[in-house]
Amino acid sequence: MSLSDWERALLLRVTRDTRRLLDPWSALDMRRLGKVLLHSVLVGALAGLAACLFFYALEWCEWLLQGELANFHPVKPDGEVHITPLPEGQPHAPRWWVLLTLPALGGLVCGFLVQRFAPEAAGPGSDAYIDAFHNRRGQIPWHVPIVKLFASLVTISTGGSAGREGPVMQSCSGMGSTLSRIMRLEDHERRILVVAGAAAGTGAIFRTPLGAALYAVEVLYRDDFESDAIVPSIIASVTGYSIFTTVYGQGNLFGTAESYAFEPMALPLYAAMAVGVSAFGIAFVSLRDALAKHVFSPLRAKMPRMLVPAAGGAMLGLLALLVPQALGTGYGLLQGAIDVASWIPSERGYLLLWGLAAAKILSTSLTITSGGSGGEFGPALVVGGLAGGGFGLLFHQWLPGAVPQPGAFALVGMGAMFGGVAHVPISSLIMVCEMTGSYDLLVPLMLAEGIAFVLLRTVKIFRAQVGMRVDSPAHRDEHTVDILEGMLAKDVYQHGEKLSVVEPADNLQHVLEVISSAGYPGLLVRDDRGTIVGSISLDAVQGSILDAGLGSVAVAADVMMRPQLITPEDNLHDVLHAFLLSGMSVLPVVAQRRYDAEILGVITQLDVTRAYEHAVTQRLLARPAA
Repeated sequence: MSLSDWERALLLRVTRDTRRLLDPWSALDMRRLGKVLLHSVLVGALAGLAACLFFYALEWCEWLLQGELANFHPVKPDGEVHITPLPEGQPHAPRWWVLLTLPALGGLVCGFLVQRFAPEAAGPGSDAYIDAFHNRRGQIPWHVPIVKLFASLVTISTGGSAGREGPVMQSCSGMGSTLSRIMRLEDHERRILVVAGAAAGTGAIFRTPLGAALYAVEVLYRDDFESDAIVPSIIASVTGYSIFTTVYGQGNLFGTAESYAFEPMALPLYAAMAVGVSAFGIAFVSLRDALAKHVFSPLRAKMPRMLVPAAGGAMLGLLALLVPQALGTGYGLLQGAIDVASWIPSERGYLLLWGLAAAKILSTSLTITSGGSGGEFGPALVVGGLAGGGFGLLFHQWLPGAVPQPGAFALVGMGAMFGGVAHVPISSLIMVCEMTGSYDLLVPLMLAEGIAFVLLRTVKIFRAQVGMRVDSPAHRDEHTVDILEGMLAKDVYQHGEKLSVVEPADNLQHVLEVISSAGYPGLLVRDDRGTIVGSISLDAVQGSILDAGLGSVAVAADVMMRPQLITPEDNLHDVLHAFLLSGMSVLPVVAQRRYDAEILGVITQLDVTRAYEHAVTQRLLARPAA
């Protein structure tokens, strides 16, 4: 059945309008979108499951070793999930001999695991993650995440002062690296998956999906973000967080007041607190570096390396006899700092909080610098919260009207401390709000973090951190692509062509005549055995004859340069370097890199330039249209 004219016109109009409506969608790279979603969800799911297993195992091991064996039950934060039996009745005195020896035994086992199976698993995991991104093309061996989790499990459950986020960050970033190898991704995509894995693990274990995604991309640099990884990190972090909260339930890590009133008159006090917390940050990093340099480095030179974490654990055990609260992650102490007014009635309670902060600095330094496995993020938050809570209690006693809730200073101190020493002011601000479920303190947090960030510019808790993206070897590799390295001399040299030859004793006038009658502005110098002993360029001969008048006196041996020989398998980057060394614009191509080898042809600078121009043109044509 044929269509009438008006039906054809209507069909044409509908077709044209439909194409116009769908045209914007044609610009969307749906294939790339699907690829990003798939990779991010996969690594987020793996990280979420790993965080669930690690948290479960850590809770049980802490209950068994510290609770049942040592009869020591550290205080937990209000929002912590309880998957182990809670102690009944009045707490009994800890078994001090167990508390004294337990960290040393944990250090011994950790040292064996790390030195035997994966030395990269020692110390804080965040530095290893940063180093892998910048300097190792995102390559993390598959066994490192496994060893890291077990070594951290042993360290923390036996009382080591370290955080959960470091091992989870390194392990989950390692899962991203392993997943990228299985899918045969390129270096850039592998680095993105490494960042996404770190974000997912941190977001799950802290229950801070947005803050963790920002932290993973911000902690790589002191003054920059890894912008390419923001979206994959958010997707992976949401996935990991969803899995973790499905298993253990939603909620915030720390309990807080229902609301915190914003008092503009208290802002100068928050500013003063930020200065004081920055001093604790300097002490944290300085003591850690001093112990590493003056205590544990000499120990590593005198005893087997696997025994050094045990020595650090023994020192930690001695500290525990005086301050048992310094053991473990310390999140219960941080909860106490938030609730400071309810459990410290003393007028000088701020001294107690500052003393606990100092003890936590020492215990963390002993654990991490000796080679124990764990993170520095958690202890830094604890130290900042304790220090900030101390200032809040002090200001509350001085000006109770301006500071009605001293626990608010603990929350602000958390963000100021870690945001300053780790140079992550944005992500730490968001993470503190997510961990507490409160955005009431956003303004004082912004003020305190800005001050701490400026004061702690020269303090560096993560040694692998670089300044900006342009300083990272990862981006130098991406943006400084040497096209010449991908091309070989055999593809561009002139087969069968020969350079003219003179002898070392020939005078320069004769050399000039030979070059002038030849087809190339240069020649080779051979001895009486046929061995190439030098090369001479036309510029060198003309300079000697015209400028110095040595045409009839000087000989070829006086002006020749060390010969540079090219083989067919040399890449054009090496050929260009040989041109620079020799001063020649034409070089011989020989069968073997020997001075008596057969000459196959010649290669000129023009040959290299043409090949480079052709390769650049092909790359430009291969780029997708904007």
